[in-house]
Amino acid sequence: MEDGFKPIECNDGDVLDFGDDIYKVAKFKKAMNTSSNYSLECTLNQELSSQQVKIKQSQNANFNWFQKGIDCQILTLGSQRWKKGKVKIKISVEFYIEEEDVEITNSNNSEITEPESPLDDLCRMINE
Repeated sequence: MEDGFKPIECNDGDVLDFGDDIYKVAKFKKAMNTSSNYSLECTLNQELSSQQVKIKQSQNANFNWFQKGIDCQILTLGSQRWKKGKVKIKISVEFYIEEEDVEITNSNNSEITEPESPLDDLCRMINE
């Protein structure tokens, strides 16, 4: 992300706090997957159509952008022929940390010191 946020890996047991409501990541992801339903797909198809991207399907076929995918073909650079497949839209949920936790050490000592290495004693003995 360009604004300096740092993405972290979220586990299903982690918890998201949206002010008055708190949810486990697993429940939030499940709700996102469930919301990928017919009305969202209809809205997507309408928006694509308004952008002059028309996807032709048989009249009885349901749009399956999020579940099964839409039949299509792809011609990749350098390929000799078209390849049949499906286009499927996957929505991901990412969490970006706005600021890192800052450890408060000795506030009287503003100088940053590196931790002493176990090899420092050995180096001192060799130099003596």
